[in-house]
Amino acid sequence: MTTRNLPVSAIEAISRVRQSMPEAQLNIADRMATISAHHIPTFRDDALSARIDRMKRSLVAHYSGDEKQHRILFVIGESHSGKSSLIQHALATDPAFESYVDSDGVDAMPVLMMDGPSPCTLRNIASDGLEKLGYPVKANLSESRIWPLFREQLKRRKVLFIVIDEAQHAIKNNTSDYEIQKVRDTLKHLVQMPDWPIRLVLSGVSPLERLREGDKQIESRSTMMRLGSLTSQHASHVIGYVELVVTRHARLKLDDFLGGDFPLRMIHACGGCFGSIVQLIRLAVENTLLKGSDIVTAGNFAAAYAEMSGCSPSSNIFTAQDWNSLEVGAARIVEDAGEASKPQQKPKRIRAGERR
Repeated sequence: MTTRNLPVSAIEAISRVRQSMPEAQLNIADRMATISAHHIPTFRDDALSARIDRMKRSLVAHYSGDEKQHRILFVIGESHSGKSSLIQHALATDPAFESYVDSDGVDAMPVLMMDGPSPCTLRNIASDGLEKLGYPVKANLSESRIWPLFREQLKRRKVLFIVIDEAQHAIKNNTSDYEIQKVRDTLKHLVQMPDWPIRLVLSGVSPLERLREGDKQIESRSTMMRLGSLTSQHASHVIGYVELVVTRHARLKLDDFLGGDFPLRMIHACGGCFGSIVQLIRLAVENTLLKGSDIVTAGNFAAAYAEMSGCSPSSNIFTAQDWNSLEVGAARIVEDAGEASKPQQKPKRIRAGERR
C-alpha cells in the first residue's frame, strides 16, 4: 500500500479498513492505484514544458536583467481538463525541482505546491504555505506579520517556484475591486522580491484570468496557457488513450469496439474534458476487473458511464442511438460546491393566486 505523506494516524485507520477487506478487493484496489499512477502523455506536455523552461531561463538571469514577462504562468481550463496532473508531471520529471540538502544542512524545496485554500484569503495562502514548508503558525498571527514570515521561509527553504492550484478561489473569495487588487499587489511583490527570485504558477478555472486582465503589471509579468476541450478532431487521440490505458497500463485486452463513432461518444460523454476521459477509461478498466474478465468491452464503458453520470439506461450515451441529442458532458464528476459552471436559475416569479 502506498502511503505518500499520510500521517501515522491515517495510515493506521486505513490499515484497519484493509484488514477487513477480501484479498480479491485489495488486489483490485492496488492494481487500480498502479494504473492511475501512470501519466498519459499528450500534446500539452511539450507546450507546458516550453513555458516552464522560459520561466527557468528568466530565473537564472534574475540578477542580470531577466525577462519580467515570464515570472508568472496562468494555466486555465475547465474542471477535469487535466491541469493538476499536467503540472505535477512536468515538475516531477524535471531535475531542476528535485529536493536536496543545501550547504547549511537545510532541506531545500525548489518547488512549493499547494491548493488555493478555502476561504482563499491572503492570510490563509501564507498560512498554508508555511504549513507545507513545515513551519508551525500561530492561529492569531495577522496577515501583516505572516507574509514577511512566509517570504523568509521561502528563502530559507530555497523555494524558487510556487504552484497554487484552484487559484480561482482568490477571485471568488475577494469580490470587491479593492480586495482583488490587494491579491494582485501581493503576488506582484512575491515575484519581485529583490533578494530572492520567485516564479509563480497559478492554475484554475475561469474567472482566474481576472487576476491577470485587470492589471497591466501582472499582464506584463505573466504568460497564459489555456487547456481547450477535445473535439471530434481529436478522435484518434482518444482511441490512443484507450489503447494505452487498457493494454499497457492495465495489461488487459481490448474487444473490437473502437471503430465507428465510439471515440465521438467518449468526447460527447465527457464534454471534451481530458481528465474526465481518462477517468472514464480507468473506471471501465475497474469495471472489467470487478467482473473477473481480462477483456475490456464497450459494455464496460457503458457501465462506467452510468456510474459516473447516474444516467438512466435510455440516456446512456454509449448505448443510445440518438446519443448526439443527449446532454453533453454528463460524465463529468459532479462539480464541487461553488464550482458549478452554470449559473443558478433565478427563482420563479409568483403571480397572484399561484402557490410556491
